[in-house]
Formats: sequence, C-alpha cells, structure tokens
Amino acid sequence: MRSAASAEHTLVLSVKEPKRSSCHQLQLAFRGIQRHRMSEPEVQTESDHACTEILQTENSLSDVVSKGVASSDASLGEETGGPIESRPETPVGKTRQPETRSPRELRPPVGNAMGVVLGLSAAVLYTMANIALRHCVAVDPFLVSAVKAAPTVIVLGPFLIWMLTRGEALATSRRLIPRFIVVSLIGQFVGNAAFQIALGTIGLAASVPITLGVLIVGGAILGRVLLREPVRLRTIAAMVMIIIAVVILSHPSTSETPETSITSHPVWVGALCAAASGAAYALFGAVMRQTMRGGVSAPATMFISGVVGTLSLWAVTLANSGLASLSVVNSSQWLMMAAAGALNFSAFVALSVSLKALPVVAVNLINASQVAMAAIAGVIIFSEPVTWPLSLGIVLTFAGLLVLANRRSPASGKTQASPIK
Repeated sequence: MRSAASAEHTLVLSVKEPKRSSCHQLQLAFRGIQRHRMSEPEVQTESDHACTEILQTENSLSDVVSKGVASSDASLGEETGGPIESRPETPVGKTRQPETRSPRELRPPVGNAMGVVLGLSAAVLYTMANIALRHCVAVDPFLVSAVKAAPTVIVLGPFLIWMLTRGEALATSRRLIPRFIVVSLIGQFVGNAAFQIALGTIGLAASVPITLGVLIVGGAILGRVLLREPVRLRTIAAMVMIIIAVVILSHPSTSETPETSITSHPVWVGALCAAASGAAYALFGAVMRQTMRGGVSAPATMFISGVVGTLSLWAVTLANSGLASLSVVNSSQWLMMAAAGALNFSAFVALSVSLKALPVVAVNLINASQVAMAAIAGVIIFSEPVTWPLSLGIVLTFAGLLVLANRRSPASGKTQASPIK
C-alpha cells in the first residue's frame, strides 16, 4: 500500500514540475503502480484511474501549448504578411534574440510598362469622352448627363451580382452611404451638368484646363479638411498658379460660344460652371475615398453614384421638357452621349489600375496631358479660336499641375497618392 502510494505521489509530482515529464519517467512510474495490482485491488483501481487522468492531463496541456504556439505563429504570420518557419528550441538560461521578418510585398496587378500604357490610355479616353460631350452642346445638358451615367449602372450592376454570388461583401458598414448619396447628387448636377454647360459656353479648349485645375487643387484642400491630409507650400504655389489661369481663361476675349450651342451665357458664366464642376468632382472624390475607408467597396460606391445620377437627372429632364423633347434628339447625338459615358467609365478603370502600378507623380504627369489634348482637339476638330489669353491660361494650368504632381512626403520621400478623376 505504501509502495503504491509512493509511486503515485512521485508521478503526480513529476507532472507538477515546470518542465514536461518524459515518456520514460511516466513508464517507470506506471510500472511501479502495476506491481501492486494483484495484492491490493482497491489501490490499483485508484492508481490506474489516477494515472489515466494524469496522462490525459499532460496530453491536454501538450495540446494546449502546441495549439497556443501554433496560433501565435499564425497570428504573427498574418501581421508580417508571410509564413512562419519552425524555430529551434532555445537552451535554458539563454535569451532568444528577436528575429527580424520583412513583410511580404504586394505586387501590383500590372507592370510598370503596362501602367504607363494604362495611364496614357486614361488621358486619351477622358479626352475622347470630352470630345463626344462637345458634340452634344445642342442637347439639354441634363439629358446628356443622364445618358452619360447609364453605362456605369449597366456595367457594374451585373458585376455586383457576380460579387454577391461569390460571397464577397459589398459593404461592411453602411453608415456613410446616406452622405455619399447626397454628394453623388452634387457630383452629377454640379459636376457633370455644369461641365456640359461650360462646354456649350466657352468650348472644349478652355473648359478642360479650368475643370482639371480646380479638381486637383480642390482635392488637395478637401483632403486636408475631410481626410487630414497635409497641404504643403508646393500645393499652395500650384494653387495660386491655377487660380491665375482660371481668371485669365474667364476673360471674355479668351473664347467664343460654339455656334451649335443652345446656351447663351457670357464667358464668365461658362468659366464659373467649369470651376464649379471641378470643385464638385473634388468633393465627390474626397467623400468617395472617405466612404471606401468607412467600409464600402469601390464598385458599390460607383454603382450608387451611377444609379443616383441616372434616376435624378432623368427625372429633372422629363419634368422640364417631357417626352416630346426626346424626339428632337437625332441618332448621332444619342450615340455620342452613350459613347461619352462608356469612354468616361473606361478611363476611370484604366486610371485606377495605373495608380496601383505607377507612382502618383508619373500618373499625374500623364494626366496633365489632357490639357494639351483638349486644346488641340478644340482647335482642330471644332475650330475654336486660338487667343493669347487661352494660350497663357493653358500654360499656367499645365505648369501648376506639374508643380502639384511633384509633391513629396517629408517622412518617406515618396509621393502622396491622390487619384485624378
């Protein structure tokens, strides 16, 4: 009886020690208990049961420790972005030195060469969309904007359904969606419709520099207000240059109203509409980024904007002119309006992919070429007059975009990301 109790006590103490008992020690203790199995059946039953519980306890502790180490390694692998390799045990009395792990680098969806091609394609597609809109200055601006918003809904609708069938979440939080809907209304009416009025008032060559310049400068200001992004002296200098360019381009001698336009506003009203359009685009871009950071996916935000624009603009068009006004629009104008929407959506996709492959400096420099492309298209295709205020305003706008495109982060020396819509 004493021998069995002593062996059992030895086994319990061996389990309670800080270090894990070896299998050899467990076997020796178990054999000591087995010697008294025949002479003292009550004790052997208790000892056998105790040994079983102790073995189960040790196995459970081993499993817990193993799972704990594995889970901690897995968590560390998720934080560092790479798998965790097995590490040798550290000898007793020695301190394990911390291991340095480099995070796994995320590869862009395309290479640098394709990024340049996509960035240049975005600039060309935006210019082609603006040319198509310039062909529609004889149509109601709200109708043009309504048709322009339709391709986004047509393309993204099936894509969102496909995402849902794959089990992907369109939004993890809907808190910012109501505000984004309001800003989408501003972007559709003040952005798209006002830009169409500007095209019909001051032409293509003057409208694009004003809109693009105010868009980028306004984006920097709103990024500071809404997203706490820094505004540096380089941004302020570019802002001053673009403001001067806008003032020059607003002069009555800068441009003439297109002959086929249905609007009869003075030049300064057209310039104001172009500036308002750029400001609305800047607000839309800043709130869209904030909404995506709040848990709404990029395809969902674009779909919401397209639906809001399509419904609201069509409602205003039908309320103002009725169905009878649609009969006066010829087939070529319908085609141009639809093409403008498809080209604008394609340019946005190309620009988004390009921004993932190239530094923002390179993408901004490529997109600044829209100013020159619009001026050339306005003069060659639509015979818009070339005046010295127009030339000076375009040069100042282009210079301001170049200054703004080369801003750098003081901490890392890398460029700040600010996509151009």
